[in-house]
Amino acid sequence: MSPAQQTDDTPVTAGGIRLGRPFGVPLLLAPSWFLFAAVIVYFFGPIVARQVAGPAAYVIAFSYALLLLVSVLVHEIAHAAAARSVGMRVTGIVLNVWGGHTSFREEAAGPGRSFYVAIVGPVANAVVAALAWQAGRLLAEQPGGAGVGGLLLGALALSNALIAVFNVLPGLPLDGGHALEAVVWKVRGDRLAGTVAAGWVGRVLAVAVLLAAVVVPRLLGGETSLTNVVWGGLVGALLWQGASQALRYATQRRRVPALSMRGLLRPAIAVPARATVDEVVRSARAAIDAGAARDSARDLEVVLVTDDGVPVAVVDTTALRQVPEDRRSSLQAGATARALPPRAWLPDDLAGEDLLSAVSARPGEHVVVDRTGRVVGLLHTGDVVAAVTSR
Repeated sequence: MSPAQQTDDTPVTAGGIRLGRPFGVPLLLAPSWFLFAAVIVYFFGPIVARQVAGPAAYVIAFSYALLLLVSVLVHEIAHAAAARSVGMRVTGIVLNVWGGHTSFREEAAGPGRSFYVAIVGPVANAVVAALAWQAGRLLAEQPGGAGVGGLLLGALALSNALIAVFNVLPGLPLDGGHALEAVVWKVRGDRLAGTVAAGWVGRVLAVAVLLAAVVVPRLLGGETSLTNVVWGGLVGALLWQGASQALRYATQRRRVPALSMRGLLRPAIAVPARATVDEVVRSARAAIDAGAARDSARDLEVVLVTDDGVPVAVVDTTALRQVPEDRRSSLQAGATARALPPRAWLPDDLAGEDLLSAVSARPGEHVVVDRTGRVVGLLHTGDVVAAVTSR
């Protein structure tokens, strides 16, 4: 299955075995895949052993695990190719114990494109299933019957059909959830409304998978096996986690329009870069007395600027306080400051998506200036993140 299409601007460069760069996209095999292969060999090996005696049965079973790996790869490459065809930038493909996922640098620009990128993965698996089934039929018509090849092709057809069906279930983080998100987005004109709808359906599916593992065998007259319960629990937990992440994401994105630079900045004053520690202290006290900060120097940041008013450093107030009294009149404040990168300032009227984009492009701290270029505050990326993610 493909439990996640992740939006992530970090290229996939580590954490697995490099398998190449299809379409210029980094492809990695996560170490966890070998656990998946071991499970396949453990369960499928005895089935093959009915036709092939000895260790060869388990070699064939491992070959089936490799065929499933190729099936998942086809699924993820379909996502990647579709995304690239609509102008999205793909950062990587990872194959792992749960199947795999494809990461994109940005979201699709519209509901139609989003639906297309989501649905091609299950369609690719349906095509593989049809081809494997047809190949198995042709093989069965040959002298000697299908044999081991027919067993592999039959298993491959069934597994790809199940992967396709499972992935079109309309709940996040499955591909069908992304498709449902796109449909609601198209109808409501609001992507986040689609995310919430598909997220809640994903939670329902998570519970349904676990209940199915427990109840369905009994309805069919059998016994509930521990293996089914464990796998149902693992898959259900994966779906619940992915759906919950989608719901949290929607909640956080709803907060973005309310972001305000003036509401998030920490008050700051500008002091000449050549000022001494003593001059900085006196300037801060004067600003506090004038109402620039709430009640103490802890509420006030000090920015060192050049003669032209260009911010170059931020005073570390902790280091400033540790300077002995007898050295404050001779030691320059720059000795207690941390340098700023070039052009690390933002206008005080930024808000919403523009503010989030600005701090995302260069995390850290930013000097805030008004329309005249006067320093009025300091913005920490952590404060913006907290405003979006706090519960």
